[in-house]
Amino acid sequence: MGTTRLFCCPIKEGLLPLAGAELHHGLHVLRLRAGEEVEVFDGAGHVGYGRVQESGKRELSVLVDEVRFIGRNERGIVIGAAVAKGDRFDWLVSKCTELGVDRICPVVFERTVKLARGEKLVERYEKLAMSAAKQCGRLWLPRIDGPMSLREFLETMQAEGAVVLYGLPSADRSLFDGQIGETAVAAVVGPEGGFTETEQEMLDACGAQAVRLTDTVLRIETAAVAMAVGLCMMRCGAAEG
Repeated sequence: MGTTRLFCCPIKEGLLPLAGAELHHGLHVLRLRAGEEVEVFDGAGHVGYGRVQESGKRELSVLVDEVRFIGRNERGIVIGAAVAKGDRFDWLVSKCTELGVDRICPVVFERTVKLARGEKLVERYEKLAMSAAKQCGRLWLPRIDGPMSLREFLETMQAEGAVVLYGLPSADRSLFDGQIGETAVAAVVGPEGGFTETEQEMLDACGAQAVRLTDTVLRIETAAVAMAVGLCMMRCGAAEG
């Protein structure tokens, strides 16, 4: 088994007490005991290595021997996906986090079935991302935005200089025909039923590029993960090159 990972912010060398959800998780789920090796991370590139120092009914602390900082890849990957029904967007957040997506934006389209609202929604997605990061060994947590319209998403990406792609089964260009440059890449995943004429005009006006993933019509979460897989693979290949 791998080393147990816990989330903690901030991280420093020395005795580090855990609190809140991580305290409960460490004591009652993982049942950590004094002397066990653990790794703590803050979601912003810092990772600490140490061992459990104290473990009681209401306290758990880690003695951190070493703290390191690992920088993130500058080629950011953004997934702007339609809000799916039920818990499907939860799954999308978890899988995109595992793959290494840097930013996840719930986008509300004209054909979005359910309009998600409220700060609690973002908190929920952040907790899912944290859990996925703990499991997969990721050090940087993705940024997760509150729901925004397609226009707001495109304007945000343009302001940040991102290249914008969107999936279209009839597109001439495959996702893998392109290359990952030095700027961020944002992938738009539309709703069930596709883009409206107005939304297509928005995408064309901002210079978004249509790309083909498969010859079939994919569900929202499937398309988002397919985009994430392709872009993350291309980024890894660019980094190795």
